[in-house]
Amino acid sequence: VRGQRGVPLGNGPTMELGAQKRKADSDAAAQKRPRPSGPVVWWVRNDLRLQDNPVVRKVAGEAFADGRRCAAVFIFDPRFLDCSNYGRVTDPTFEKSISTRRPVNFSSRKTNALRARFWLQAVRVVGQRLLEVGMRLIVCLGRPEKVLAALPIDSLVVCQQEPVSVEASDVEASVDLALKPRAGVLLREWGAMGLYHREDLPFCVQDMPGSYSGLAAALGWNDIWTCAERLPSATEVRAPV
Repeated sequence: VRGQRGVPLGNGPTMELGAQKRKADSDAAAQKRPRPSGPVVWWVRNDLRLQDNPVVRKVAGEAFADGRRCAAVFIFDPRFLDCSNYGRVTDPTFEKSISTRRPVNFSSRKTNALRARFWLQAVRVVGQRLLEVGMRLIVCLGRPEKVLAALPIDSLVVCQQEPVSVEASDVEASVDLALKPRAGVLLREWGAMGLYHREDLPFCVQDMPGSYSGLAAALGWNDIWTCAERLPSATEVRAPV
């Protein structure tokens, strides 16, 4: 098929050449852009390990590829440690929760003594493992969105993507917002908190169930609260590497 002046129309060689030229122009523009100069930061959360951790691999790869500095930061968030009203500690005014709810104070801490001790022990172990490979773990106390907002311009923060908890997702959203004024980026990496690779999931990450029970059912577990049995059709768990 030919149009005016005999120019081929459709999926012919002319369109292929045009696509190749656009790709070449795009690659050239990308090469002209300055490389990010800020550090790559591993925001350590519940992924308190170096082995088989996709977040660590992502951070190391990004830092190596662009010649950027690298750091690891763990932040103790007071909202998850201190006494708080019953409910969502990241939404004290109930803007995201039930509008008719009122504060109820049980005078209890969000984290009890045993859980806090385990938390401290796990952080110390990760710090020791990092020292063995030549890196120091920076431990802070404060809200992550305030601590990470002080990073240099053009920083890349990589963290484990929270699969279910709305409070942890609220913190992620706050950090994402806090980084933007300084051209920072928050990159969430799936898989650091679970047994499954993104490619093996029976659903899209965006359509993930909103509770641990629903997530377990979708992956084929009978009852994650009482047993470790799985259905014959359960999603495969890959062997560790």
